[in-house]
Amino acid sequence: MFRDGVARLLVFRVGDECFAIPLSDVDEVMDAQLIQRVPDAPVTVLGVTLVRGALVTVYDSRPLLSIHGSAEGALLLFDHGNRRAALAIDEVFDAVLVDERELRPVPGHAASDGVLTGVIRRGTDLIAVIDVDRLPGFADVSTGARI
Repeated sequence: MFRDGVARLLVFRVGDECFAIPLSDVDEVMDAQLIQRVPDAPVTVLGVTLVRGALVTVYDSRPLLSIHGSAEGALLLFDHGNRRAALAIDEVFDAVLVDERELRPVPGHAASDGVLTGVIRRGTDLIAVIDVDRLPGFADVSTGARI
């Protein structure tokens, strides 16, 4: 994630919480699309949507991040070869440049599932940094291992 000691992270909101992921992991940011529910899909799957003629599975960030409710304000699109997936979120903020020394350990039990790699502080806000490859049931977007 950090090259030469710095990383560019895309900051977004899910519920009242702020999160960030490496900008290089995100292929595109889109306004929420019409999502078709899929019968018997896991709770983490909102459904599928059509993006430029291709069906894309849309995952709900709230159960993936242990936040109640559902998020459908925007989509983060991940693309690796012929594998595509989207993560539904509430709102996208700007990308921020983060020095490796700014990344702090995740407090408490939240670190045990490995989804969060650390937290950064921006002003009075704490931003949890996500390892997309560790989102339960999502995808290894850096290697395309599972979607």
